[in-house]
Amino acid sequence: MKIEDSKLTFVKDYPIKGVNFIDINGVLAHPIVYHKVINSLCRQVQKIKQEFSSLAILTPESRGFLFAPTVAYKTNLPIVTIRKKGKIPNKPYRFSIQNEYDSYEMEIDSDILSQFNNYIYIDDILATGQTLAHVSKALRRKQKHIVLALHLTAVSGLKSLRHNNPILQEIPHKEIIK
Repeated sequence: MKIEDSKLTFVKDYPIKGVNFIDINGVLAHPIVYHKVINSLCRQVQKIKQEFSSLAILTPESRGFLFAPTVAYKTNLPIVTIRKKGKIPNKPYRFSIQNEYDSYEMEIDSDILSQFNNYIYIDDILATGQTLAHVSKALRRKQKHIVLALHLTAVSGLKSLRHNNPILQEIPHKEIIK
């Protein structure tokens, strides 16, 4: 899908000065566009689904939650959520994330994480890639792997920063909206 057809909007200097935010609300407010995005994500998942055993969809709170559950449902895959600190009641596996404007603790339910070896990561925007890189490192400590990362779109101006991150170079990734 082309960016001009996507209903994405761009907000300068949000949430802090110097960061240009990509707002996904337009995608969510237009059912035809949302439907196209979900179907595109599902096609990507179906392409690799048979290649991996012990496969689940993994998604970080909160905007990934708007896309990943529907994709999991339509592709008949389990979903594992990455939540903010204090939101996992059962044996949280905690790790830190630092991105371009924030740092915070995230958690995954250890019992559920242990059930799967391979993950398809789904989130909304790929910016610097720090969230994806930190999640990948946390999973690797448990001998788990992200076999594909799917995003609605990527911030083109940060491509060189992502390209210089060796962790991101090891993860196949696709953007639905170019």
